[in-house]
Amino acid sequence: MRQAHLAHQTGLTRTGKINMLNRKPYRTAAQKDEARRTARKFEGTWVSGSPVSYHRATKARAEG
Repeated sequence: MRQAHLAHQTGLTRTGKINMLNRKPYRTAAQKDEARRTARKFEGTWVSGSPVSYHRATKARAEG
């Protein structure tokens, strides 16, 4: 039997675990405050070099 739409499978549907490695970076409330404080306007867009956080790798990925 053929499996259709394999391209749409995610790590969750294959393994039952959520894969957080391919998530967007995010800012905590303190990081957002810092970003607003240090932001400057550059070519019509607000830009800030304040740090962002990334989702941690799973334990198996972090060790391997």
